[in-house]
Amino acid sequence: MTDTDFDVVVVGAGRAGTAAAYRLATEGMDVALLERAKQPGMKNVTGGVLYGSILDDLVPEFPDEAPLERHVVEHNIKLLHGDAEVSVGYRDLALREEPNHTLLLGKFDRWFVDRAVEEGVVFLPETTVQNVSQQPDHAVVHTDRRDGDLTCHAVVGADGVNTTVGRETGIQRTMRNEDMALSVKKVVDVGRERINERFTLDSGEGAAYIYTGFPEGAPTIGYFIYTFEEYISVGAVGGLETLRWLGDQGYGESGTPLYALLEEFMELDTVRPYVEGDAVEEYQGILIPEHSYDTLPERYSRRVALVGDAAGLVLNKGYTFRGLDYGIKSGLVAADAAIDCARDGDWDAFGRRYDDRLEDSYVLQDMKQHRHLPEFLKNERMYGAYPGIAAETLRGMYSARSDAEGLTWKQAYRAFRRSDAGVLDLLKDGYRGFRSL
Repeated sequence: MTDTDFDVVVVGAGRAGTAAAYRLATEGMDVALLERAKQPGMKNVTGGVLYGSILDDLVPEFPDEAPLERHVVEHNIKLLHGDAEVSVGYRDLALREEPNHTLLLGKFDRWFVDRAVEEGVVFLPETTVQNVSQQPDHAVVHTDRRDGDLTCHAVVGADGVNTTVGRETGIQRTMRNEDMALSVKKVVDVGRERINERFTLDSGEGAAYIYTGFPEGAPTIGYFIYTFEEYISVGAVGGLETLRWLGDQGYGESGTPLYALLEEFMELDTVRPYVEGDAVEEYQGILIPEHSYDTLPERYSRRVALVGDAAGLVLNKGYTFRGLDYGIKSGLVAADAAIDCARDGDWDAFGRRYDDRLEDSYVLQDMKQHRHLPEFLKNERMYGAYPGIAAETLRGMYSARSDAEGLTWKQAYRAFRRSDAGVLDLLKDGYRGFRSL
């Protein structure tokens, strides 16, 4: 076997890449973890929920010593229609037993990388990967460092949606607009007590709010509010194709900057009481993948595996966003594939073994189960007609003047007749929604 600088080089020090590097180091393998920023977390958009106990068995210090923010006990979906808001909320103190926490990703990523370094990972910050080549008996990661060519047996690409590793190895083409969404967010200093008061939370409890329906009829545009210990993260996510379409239709005349939509969203009467704060601590944007199971890009070659966002492993379920745990799991799967290769010396099987394991993992099983959901969520009626029907029906139910005008079902029927949706639309959408879940 050819002597190399490292057994495995991992590109990208987010959660997916760090999980892979950590796992490999615990098995005594020589691992380099490359990051183009000065420190972990600088390139990440802060704000998210880590679902599940994916790190419990990997990191002994997790969760007791990890910089987790709040334990999520409430999820809320809010449909906007003009000045009205229809909410579907779920609060359950039993969720305290579920390992779901909000994370400030910059803080968490630094902690996670420090734990990996303690296990023996060689961390190389301020390192930009320029190319990756696969030789007959090894791989080479070409960087901008002096004497920066790193030889290894395998490469794990955890470098995000515009993955250099994926493009330079020919695994992936350049991403199209329809394959990506833009996310922008603000982190606002609100203070612990005001967060608890606004969201009716006890100390340590957290909430995750998801909004849709603004602007009316614009599919794939959504918003989120996550609560941290002292801050809230408020952000917007929009498919690039939708943003372009809104601009072509005259919204803002020259296009639709997502940050402008976020500012307008934060000024809505139903939103402003939650998001007012003393100062904006961060303002960032990032591209994220937007795939269904059937449109996932290629994710491996002979000695290369793509994980996390680089492999398109993000799923918008409408009621929640899954991606943090998907990334970590894919990193662990890549590490286990590399460990198998180290045992039998067959490094040429690395990519295939990774892909086979990933297909059997809960990540792709989950995406496969919900394979029709991304297309369903592009339905414009979900962002206009149906929130309007719900709002008008409820207005009739709770208005002293109109409540006497007829039974609730009659009010709902009148609201439906005044909407842009037809009976056939309703039946089709109902079927598609059921199939998506």
